[in-house]
Amino acid sequence: MTMQVEPPLMERLLNMAPVGIMLLDAAGKISSVNATLLEFLGVTVGDLQGKSKGELSEPQLQLLFEPKQTIFVPSAGGRPERWLRCDSHRLDSNWEIHYYSDVTRQHRLEGEQRRMEEALREHSSTDAATGLFNRRGLLSRLEPQVSRCRRYNTRMSVVMIKLLRNQGKQPLEENDLPAVARLIKDQARWADTLARMGDDELIMVLPETSSQGACELAERLVRQIQQLPQALNTDKAFSAAFGVTAWRTGDDTNTMLTRVADAMEKARAAGGDYVAMA
Repeated sequence: MTMQVEPPLMERLLNMAPVGIMLLDAAGKISSVNATLLEFLGVTVGDLQGKSKGELSEPQLQLLFEPKQTIFVPSAGGRPERWLRCDSHRLDSNWEIHYYSDVTRQHRLEGEQRRMEEALREHSSTDAATGLFNRRGLLSRLEPQVSRCRRYNTRMSVVMIKLLRNQGKQPLEENDLPAVARLIKDQARWADTLARMGDDELIMVLPETSSQGACELAERLVRQIQQLPQALNTDKAFSAAFGVTAWRTGDDTNTMLTRVADAMEKARAAGGDYVAMA
């Protein structure tokens, strides 16, 4: 059974709808709009009705014709800014009906959540993917070690590791670096600091360790990384370039990190599976 609704009643029902509604005729012109959409946009019926996309003056109003997207309507006069989500459906005789939901509050909440997550990342000291320290966490651990070396003239070495796949000819996959991080953790002492420096780089800070001891550790890790595909039951071919440096009188954190990065680049240029000292 189909109920016939008189045009005046239909108009009142559309105007009571909590979403904006726009009806396009077969020629692509706006046949009608409801009061909710006019309120969202801060315009009058005469600004829209009977017009095609190209006949609308404001670029934001032209976006009304785009299906399935989020439209930003800037503030103007007494109109607050809004974000509207559009959904459209094709009707008989090539007419279209568009629905516009006000998602301003949702959009702002999502934006606030993104800002909070970014702030947490900036203040976090660990890398989510590997569980190691990030650069911020590394510096918070390395700087006291450098100060200790200056004060007591103790030994300390830094090792930088660049993981390579197929000798650098293929990009790493998402789970490659965490796998290597777990391997290195198993070889580290409780006093050592492990950190992620980049997409494919790790750092080890080794207190009370000479350059010779750091090189011996790096060489063991070279062999273990070569065997990693077998342990992971994969056909990937891994190698790693290792740079090693030891603390010298007058060094600060930047000096050490620059020097170990230069050594690592030399090892990478040699094709990986190589330990370079600086």
